[in-house]
Amino acid sequence: MNNKSSSLDQLVTPFALLAVGVCFAVWADQVTEWIAIILGVCAIFYAVLALVKFLKSAPELRTTLSLFYVILSFCAGVLLVSRASFIKEAISFVVGVYIILSSSVSLLNLSTLRRKTGLPAGSYLWSIIGLAVGFLCISGQFIIPNELARLTGIVLIIYALADLLSFFTLRSVKKQAEKQLDQSLGIKEGKIVKEKKKPQK
Repeated sequence: MNNKSSSLDQLVTPFALLAVGVCFAVWADQVTEWIAIILGVCAIFYAVLALVKFLKSAPELRTTLSLFYVILSFCAGVLLVSRASFIKEAISFVVGVYIILSSSVSLLNLSTLRRKTGLPAGSYLWSIIGLAVGFLCISGQFIIPNELARLTGIVLIIYALADLLSFFTLRSVKKQAEKQLDQSLGIKEGKIVKEKKKPQK
């Protein structure tokens, strides 16, 4: 009974990771929105607690910076709760613009180096890929938070499957070892019984 319960306990973690990984990989868009909403609720809760602490503190301890952090946290929380999808697209747009600018600068530097040192044309590959990814980001075809969630889900699925495979492999090896041990013990017991049954001279 204890072996069965311990086996079930060892299976809980990989199956939980597998379920989370499937959710992240299949419903990446909804998962990122849920995460944004949860973060928004936490930010609002933190803002309320900070405001209560601000109001309870002595007047000479109240600073404009503390009040600014309260307002900033509250506004960020409201935005995350009410505009989760817009924030994801905005993040992707900003990152896409940054990738395009970085890749363009890299291409200019590489072209200058190529004229001076004769670099191979393949040196442009990563910069061109960066430009493509950047344009996908600003066009809304590649939402970075969604893709990160999807990638996280794939990693969790692979890890959970590897954990399950190792569990069942070790279990089968253990069963085989126990079976061999039982057989060897049975052979030894049989020999002992035969020796006891032999007539003494």
